[in-house]
Amino acid sequence: MSLVFSVPGKTFIAGEYLALQEGPTLVFLSQPCFELAANKGTGRLGSIHPESPAGLFTRKHQDYFSQFDLNFKDAYAGKGGFGASTAQFLGVYALWLYKEAPQQDMEKLLDFKHLLEAYYEVAWKGEGQRPSGADLVGQLKGALTFFEKRKGLISVKSWPFEDLELHLLHTGNKVATHEHLKNLKTFDASSLEKSFATIRESFETQDSAVFVSGINAYADSLKSLGFTCSETLSLLNDIKQIPGVVAAKGCGALGADVVLAVTRKLESEGLKQFCQTRQLSLMASSQKIANGLQVRGTL
Repeated sequence: MSLVFSVPGKTFIAGEYLALQEGPTLVFLSQPCFELAANKGTGRLGSIHPESPAGLFTRKHQDYFSQFDLNFKDAYAGKGGFGASTAQFLGVYALWLYKEAPQQDMEKLLDFKHLLEAYYEVAWKGEGQRPSGADLVGQLKGALTFFEKRKGLISVKSWPFEDLELHLLHTGNKVATHEHLKNLKTFDASSLEKSFATIRESFETQDSAVFVSGINAYADSLKSLGFTCSETLSLLNDIKQIPGVVAAKGCGALGADVVLAVTRKLESEGLKQFCQTRQLSLMASSQKIANGLQVRGTL
């Protein structure tokens, strides 16, 4: 038998740069899910790179991990932007905790503070901005996770807007996040904080018009700060012209890998046709919201 850790794909709806200042974030967790399978073995890592956070963590605890062989399945087939690296880390971290408790008690041990401390030790070499780990917390918790590290706040929400649909497009572009963070200078986050507050308010009031306004304002703030690459800016301009689309923004580092588009309910056909024409992949939607970390099987 295998012990299998299932971890959802992640996308920042908002907060990808606020997270660097331990500010508020909203992470969307989607199917399909990554899977890390562990079997009794001799310490093989499979496709996990030895210098990745997961690889470095296994080396740090080599005595324990030398008794397992790992097999990581990337549900997104190498398409960046959905959190493969953090999924690998969350999987090996959960496997490491497995030694201390049966899997039904693992939830008690998976404290986000200890998780983040372990992640920072292997994911950051002290250069530039430290990765926030907010995406990691989202993959642990699932659904739509609000996380603000500086206040220690986590809340998990369902999709509250019955008249809207959220769609994630993979652009085919790639920014090396760790390189981007290494060179990122400090910045004034006040405009991002303001538009994020609008997004948070929309979840509390379930007001779709406020959500649309907040997403578009957040996208404008990212653009003003120079946090959206030129390819994504061009793509966003085109997407906003599509009938049915009411909001759009780039997600993650420079908005390069993934674009979020919000359409009115049952009015996504134009967006789907646009993606086919441009050979863009529609990867997930508000119809494919996923649970956080799940564990099945046994060793």
